Amino acid sequence: MKTVKVRMLKNIISIILNLIFSFIVLSFVIFMISHLAPGDPLYSIYGESAEKISPLQRQKIITSMGLDKPLIYQYKSWIYGFIHGNLGVSFKYNIQVSDIIKKAFCNTMFLAVITIISIILFSIGLGLLCAIKENSIIDKVINKIGTFFYCIPGFWLGLIAILIFSVNLKILPSSGVYDIGYEGNLTNRLKHMILPWFVVFIGHLGYYTNFVRDKVLEELNEDYIMAAKARGLSQFRILSSHVLRNILPSYMNLICVSIYHLISGSLVVEAIFTYPGLGKFVFESAKFHDYPLLMGVVIVTGMIVIFANLLADIFNHVLDPRINKG
Repeated sequence: MKTVKVRMLKNIISIILNLIFSFIVLSFVIFMISHLAPGDPLYSIYGESAEKISPLQRQKIITSMGLDKPLIYQYKSWIYGFIHGNLGVSFKYNIQVSDIIKKAFCNTMFLAVITIISIILFSIGLGLLCAIKENSIIDKVINKIGTFFYCIPGFWLGLIAILIFSVNLKILPSSGVYDIGYEGNLTNRLKHMILPWFVVFIGHLGYYTNFVRDKVLEELNEDYIMAAKARGLSQFRILSSHVLRNILPSYMNLICVSIYHLISGSLVVEAIFTYPGLGKFVFESAKFHDYPLLMGVVIVTGMIVIFANLLADIFNHVLDPRINKG
């Protein structure tokens, strides 16, 4: 037992070291790409008036912003600031990037967490139902509907949802987080989240449902299931105590590894519904070449993905002790 715990601890330390290395590589690549990409960073501050700035004024502004220094030096300064909790000041908004990201991150995670939890619950339930009713009408209908929505682009589905529920039926809001005067009202916030949540949820549900269905069918064909049935165990007991327990590590690993797809899908949906999350600032910072803000939002979303992979590894070690016996 002690050897297993030591081995697990070593594995977790190795994962954390990989996390740090991944962050350094990610931040360096994003920093270089964003600064080397064509475009005028002064556009984020002065808009179209940036074209009228004289070369001498332009040079003074660029020097004051520290953009005239070598990129390696700029990256070193950014890393130093990041370690001390300083992500710089947004060129466009002229406020601390950390303040912008803090609020946007909370909005994005609020939507993402609710979506992921609902996908987990519904996909496991529907996957089990499809496996139990294999090749039945219920199984075929759920698979067809899931495949249909999975193949529809999120932005197109979002526009259709706005057209139906906001423009024609006028029963759901198409943008924002709250109605004017209802700031802080949870019911009003949830009402604004229905359409963004639905688009991400319905677009990914079919994929995870099919994964659960296939895994359950594989487990039901194993010899230990036959033995369990011979011992007189009920179907509910077999599914809950044996099948789900065995497929849970691979399922949670898939969820964690797929966080990138769920988050990226949420970012696109946020842009469609003008939801004030990280997605809005990803597009705005890239459009206006707001380097500090772009670095901040991309690093945060990248760290979410890296952290999700870390969770996947930890889940594997905790839920599947066989990994630690190697």
